Amino acid sequence: MQNDIRIFFTKTGMAKYISHLDLMRCMSRAFKRAQIPLWFTEGFNPHLFMTFARPLSLGQESLCEVVDVRLVGEMTFKELQTRMNAALPQDITVVSVQKPVHKPSEIAVAEYEIKLFSDSPDALCDCIKSGFAAPQITVLKKAKQGRKKIEKEIDIKPNVLSFKITVQDTYVLLHVSLTAGDQNNINPTLLLSALTNGFPSEIENTEILKTKILLENGEQFC
Repeated sequence: MQNDIRIFFTKTGMAKYISHLDLMRCMSRAFKRAQIPLWFTEGFNPHLFMTFARPLSLGQESLCEVVDVRLVGEMTFKELQTRMNAALPQDITVVSVQKPVHKPSEIAVAEYEIKLFSDSPDALCDCIKSGFAAPQITVLKKAKQGRKKIEKEIDIKPNVLSFKITVQDTYVLLHVSLTAGDQNNINPTLLLSALTNGFPSEIENTEILKTKILLENGEQFC
């Protein structure tokens, strides 16, 4: 008997430097070490059926990463979670296991918490506010034209669904909701590069944390 299951996990701390390819290897090895009875494809080169929804960019953290797998044996979700957390690296943690409700293609929005560290946080905040107030937020985005990869200029202001910005002691705190659909998935680093383009001082460090993935109607993806 096969059961499709959905695993939600966090990827924080040093794990943010693990690429998506390495994350796939890490998960596959963890499933094996945890002795989770999962379904493998058939044929000459069997491999683990494993699908990630909206993979995270390198250098970013997340509280809401998702991987779908297919269970072929008897195991409770709680036991699977416990076994996986014992097998995974410290900064990758399974937070819940459930039956899939929505298709990954239904994901439409991602929410982020972003910290931008600077010795002039007030000036940086003003710069970012000016960027949001502009008629357009223009960025260069990579695209395919036939077999060629090109860069084209696009306005991503319509992809910014909401934002809130405040100044802390040493950093600017930005909460932002961006479109995250199949055709309009906006990486927050693109937005930040446009918003801080005119800032004269150096931004010492940037921390990007994905906090939620939502459907088009604002409901939680599950």
